This record gives sequence, C-alpha cells and structure tokens, in this order.
Amino acid sequence: MINANQNKTTKKKELNQFYSSMFIMTFAESLINIFVPIYLYKLGYPIYLVLFFYFLVSLYFILLAFPGAKIVSKIGEKHAILYSTPLAIFYYLGLIYIDKSVALFFILPLISSSRMILFNYGFHLNFVKNSHKKKRGQELAFFGIIILVATAISPYLGSLLASINFQIAFAVSSALIILGTTPLFFTKDKTEKMNFNFKGLIKNTTIKFNRGSIISFSGYAIESIIGRTIWPIFLIILLGTISKTGLIISTSLIISLITFKFLGRLTDRVDKIKLLKIATTLYFFGWIGRIFANTSTKVLFIDSYKNLSEKFIQLPWEAHSYDLAKRNGYFEFIVSREIIFNLPRLIILPILILIFLINFHPFLISFLIASFSSLGYRFLER
Repeated sequence: MINANQNKTTKKKELNQFYSSMFIMTFAESLINIFVPIYLYKLGYPIYLVLFFYFLVSLYFILLAFPGAKIVSKIGEKHAILYSTPLAIFYYLGLIYIDKSVALFFILPLISSSRMILFNYGFHLNFVKNSHKKKRGQELAFFGIIILVATAISPYLGSLLASINFQIAFAVSSALIILGTTPLFFTKDKTEKMNFNFKGLIKNTTIKFNRGSIISFSGYAIESIIGRTIWPIFLIILLGTISKTGLIISTSLIISLITFKFLGRLTDRVDKIKLLKIATTLYFFGWIGRIFANTSTKVLFIDSYKNLSEKFIQLPWEAHSYDLAKRNGYFEFIVSREIIFNLPRLIILPILILIFLINFHPFLISFLIASFSSLGYRFLER
C-alpha cells in the first residue's frame, strides 16, 4: 500500500514538473511558430516553396524516425527533451539567415525534424507512463488548459515582437525555450528499453495498425499541416498586418479555454469513440467555415468555433490514443504513430504544391481537403 501511494506521489510530482516545463516551452514556441510560414512568405518565398520546406521536414522525419528512437532509448525521455532544446535554438537562429543562404533552406528542415523526433518521443513517453488511465481525460484536459493558456496570449505577443523585428521574436523564443527545460532537472530521468527492431517497426506501422487508426492518424496529419502552413498565410493576406493576425488568433484561442474542464470530465465518463463521432462532425464544419472567412469579423467567429470543436475532438482522440499505446507496447506505438503522421504529408504536400502552382482557387481547395481529412478522426480503433 505504501509503495502504491509512493508511486502515485512520484507520478504526480513527475507530471507537475512536466506541466511546468511544457507551459514555458509551449509559450516560447507559440510566440513564433504560427508566424514561421508568414515569415518565409514575407521574405519572398512563394507558397509552394513554403510547402516544400515543410515537405522536407516530414521527409527527414521518416528517415530519422528509427535512429531517433534508438537515441531516445539510450539517453532517456527527459534528456531527449533537453537535447531537443539546442536544436530548436539553432532552427530559430537559422531562420534569421535563411534569406542569405540557399543551403539553410534544406538544412533547417533537417534540424527541425531532428528536434521534433527527440521532443515528441520524450514528451509522449513521459506522459503515457505517468498519466492514469481512469483520469487520463481530466489530465489531458488540465494539460490542455496549460497549453491553451500558454498559446492563447503568445500569438499576439509574438506578433508584436515580429512586427518590430522577426529576429527579436526568434531570440526571445529561444531564450524562453532554454528556461523551459529547467523543471526537467529536478526529477530522475528514465530510459525506455527498445523491444523492437527496424523490420518489426515497419511491419507494425504497415500491418499491425488497425485500418481505422491509420485513417484517423492520416486525417489528423493532413488537416493539421494545412492548418499550420496555409491558414496563417491566408490570414496575413486577408488581414494585412502581423499584429492583427496575432490578435485574432489569440482571441479565438482564449474563447476556447472555457470548454476544457467540462470536456475532460466528459471524456472520462462517456465512451470516447462515440464522443469522437459527434466531435468529428462539428470539427468538419469548422474547416468548411474557413472557406467563407473573408473579413476579420468572420475569421474571429469561424476560428473561435473551429478551435472549440478542435478541443472537443482532440481530448477523446488523444486520450484513446494513449489507451491504445498502453495496450500495444507504447514506445513502438508512439514511434509508429509519428511515422504515420508524416507519411501522408509526403503525399499531400506535393499535391498542395501543385495546387498553388496551378493557382486555381488554391485556398478554397486546400480548406476542402482539410475538412474532408478531418472526418478521419472518427475511425480511431476501439
């Protein structure tokens, strides 16, 4: 009994320090992440080249996914997050000089994907091991509130910094990322044994995964990359200024804060798959609404609804994904899922590049692709 209580206390301590670290790091990256596509666009890169930049990120991720897992297995999940920090800083510093060196256009996606591998593996391993199955929805909701608080105001603050100078925004973000690693030093790190090899990983990714899960993860992969790359550029073209773009993004995120506590409890009490099916329909109309966003007022209304429905869908989706990870050998599951996230992007991004090269209603077509891709969430394996 004492050991069980000690284990619960240790897990709670681990999660609290993890929350603190993620709050600072998320705030830091949210200052600038939404503006990276805008930054590249403002430098004169056409949209199809901005999309190619992100295509390279996914390509490098696939190539490094298995070697990255071996590294994380040896250094531990928290050290993986720690070691991802200098890569994030090199990435942001490199963006400052990207217009002065063609080579950086190809090198920075490599740095970004390496950072993502270390951070994502470390993040998911830490959470799946320290969260509680019966309270996972509430824990994800609490974590979601922390992330939302961090991301709600930061786009506006980041837009103010970027309006003065993008380099200042990159520098401030880099400094805060370093600060965000501090809480990770106060608990003991754990290494995770790799009980799978490259051949087994490929088999698991292509055969073992349920078809519904592959559709679900692919749907997320496609709609999220459109949301991260094309939507910000659409906003800057429509709204005209970086500060106005940041203000509307922040306002719409603040509105979605109100739903989280309710959704966390609902996720633990209601069948997650049933909840997903309802939420998927709501989220689909959030993307459809973006097609009609042609004024700042419409953008605010539509994006607020889209963010609300996104939170409604992501809590049961993420909670059930972690349940599946616990049942299926979570390290291999996490690596396989990250590969599945990036494989569809290697297909859809060249299609989007072609759409923007042809230049026939490219934003409308992109948002339609995202809306129908979002329907894939509902197919997650039981």
